[in-house]
Amino acid sequence: MREGRILKFDQQEFVVSDWDGVNRAGYVPLDDKILVLADVHAEMTSGAVQLPAEYVERQTLAAEHGTVIAVGPAAFRWNDDGTRQWVGRIPAAGDRVYFERYAGQLLKGEDGRLYRLMSQRCIAAIAAADGGVAEQEGELA
Repeated sequence: MREGRILKFDQQEFVVSDWDGVNRAGYVPLDDKILVLADVHAEMTSGAVQLPAEYVERQTLAAEHGTVIAVGPAAFRWNDDGTRQWVGRIPAAGDRVYFERYAGQLLKGEDGRLYRLMSQRCIAAIAAADGGVAEQEGELA
């Protein structure tokens, strides 16, 4: 799908995690939890410099972006303190999201990949596929 695409964030290069639309992690999030497949740090820079495995692993664990794999049934139904219903777009499986650095619990999936199971409050933003133009136009209308 998007395999091999390199993203640059703060001088760091990440490879977008490819996802085929099927939850192969072997985990189903409960309550307000979200299962995310975080992007992995590139093993080689765009300047063809091979990076040490330890550095790649550290940067991958510090990733702040990834793809939603599954969303728990209570996620984004209420705000964090439970006083009002959630207003706004709810992330769905396949959405690209931005989250807190080192957020969530690391889980090794049945497919051998590392996933993060995190609370709804760890998700900061959903990436707009069209740069946010459609949503901004809808708000102005």
